[in-house]
Amino acid sequence: MESHERYTDILSYLSMCLSMLCGGTTSLFATYNSSFTDLLHFTQYETNLVASLGDYAHYMSAPLFGYLTTRIGPTRVIQAAAVLMFFGYWGLSYMFEQTRGVGHQVGLMSVMFALVGVGSKAAYMATMATAAKNFGSSRHKGVAMGVPLSLYGLSTFVFSSIKAWWFEADESPRRYLAFMAGVSVVAHLVAAQFVVLQDDEPAKEKKRKMSVRAAGAEPVAVAERLPGDLADSAESVEMIEPRRRRLTLSQPQPQPQPGGPSAEPEPEPKGALPPPNSALLLFARDPTAWALLLGLICFSGPGLAFVNNCGTMVRAMSHTTTLTPSQLNQYRDQIVATQSFCSFSARLATGYLSDLWRTRLRLPRSALLIVAALLMIYAQTMASQISQLEELHRLAVLVGVAMGAAFTLAPTITAETWGAERFGICWGVITLGPAIGGHVCNLIFGTEWDRAQGGLEGENAQCDQACFAPAFLSTARIAWVALGFFAVVMALPFVRMRLQRPGAA
Repeated sequence: MESHERYTDILSYLSMCLSMLCGGTTSLFATYNSSFTDLLHFTQYETNLVASLGDYAHYMSAPLFGYLTTRIGPTRVIQAAAVLMFFGYWGLSYMFEQTRGVGHQVGLMSVMFALVGVGSKAAYMATMATAAKNFGSSRHKGVAMGVPLSLYGLSTFVFSSIKAWWFEADESPRRYLAFMAGVSVVAHLVAAQFVVLQDDEPAKEKKRKMSVRAAGAEPVAVAERLPGDLADSAESVEMIEPRRRRLTLSQPQPQPQPGGPSAEPEPEPKGALPPPNSALLLFARDPTAWALLLGLICFSGPGLAFVNNCGTMVRAMSHTTTLTPSQLNQYRDQIVATQSFCSFSARLATGYLSDLWRTRLRLPRSALLIVAALLMIYAQTMASQISQLEELHRLAVLVGVAMGAAFTLAPTITAETWGAERFGICWGVITLGPAIGGHVCNLIFGTEWDRAQGGLEGENAQCDQACFAPAFLSTARIAWVALGFFAVVMALPFVRMRLQRPGAA
């Protein structure tokens, strides 16, 4: 029986990894976004509008799918992801065939890409909520959540490489988008058959009671049992809990008085889920939640501005190289693949590193968000100053590492701070940040580009680095604001603990 359960758990985890590998394909937009301009005659603003609305749909649907995962289970949510991504990619493919040479349909293209984004987020939230629940009590939570997250980041690398191998000679992305429709529906339907959301609350309750009896003292409460005003210090409480337990064991334990209140805590109803209204209320009153949300708005916006527009930047810098148009397309796909691979590597490494950072050094994971923000600031400053096409590779590495690290740390911090049971709802709300930040920064890029292009003289005049430099000067300032909010996220738990000490003013 035990071996069968272990086999089921392994198969479930592999299914989550498959879903994430085939779900994180929204960043592939950069590999075919130039076709909107070249084939459909979109302006850069209109192209960025399609990307922004897709990002909005992607991130705005997160709370819904986080809630649905906890209520109806991950299987149906992943099945919904299969259907949504299939119709999104198939619709994009069909639209490229039907509207070519006839005029452009910004609204319809936005709807199709939005379906891709919503499906991608459904797969993401189902997997992350399941991983947070299944590994909620594990000391290696960072790694357990980091592996699926890293595969989500690797997704763009895998499928951009496939595009370079099999579809690069195509003038239109129609066949490639149809291929993505097929892969998305098959992979997610397969994954949905094996993913399992564990419900081990009775076992955890029994283990907790045994620990209390063995230690002779009440353990420090976990994050989901903390009051709302202490929830943001859960990670710091967890870090000092072993030391507090040792101090408790070294002191004489008071015996309960006859007829007095029992030291045994009342167990929560087994299998009970927090009401969504109370979870959202507790979350909304927590300043840490607002700091993390605002930090991700200001951090992810600049990163998404590069991810969605790196193809346009390759075209703008083409005058600095002797590459042919076909070679430039390959180079563009290499840039996208580089960013994706570095995001994958950073997600994988950050999960392991943050576990060591927290368990060995007793430091909060949120401190690593500061490092990610500094990398993003440097990347945005570099983007405003590049002079050669080859420099885009270094820029892709920096953005990939920064984005991968932040989007591994943030969900893990969310699960530890507000509890695995509330993860779907809380992380769903926080991931609204990239939707807002991405939309604002994409529109900044599109507006600056179209303004600069409109000022060019001559029919064959082409935009260069000067067309996008002002946009990245603005996004670099936004990234500095993200650094400030992440510093608040790191500092708040320690401030709260200091204020809660006996005798504190």
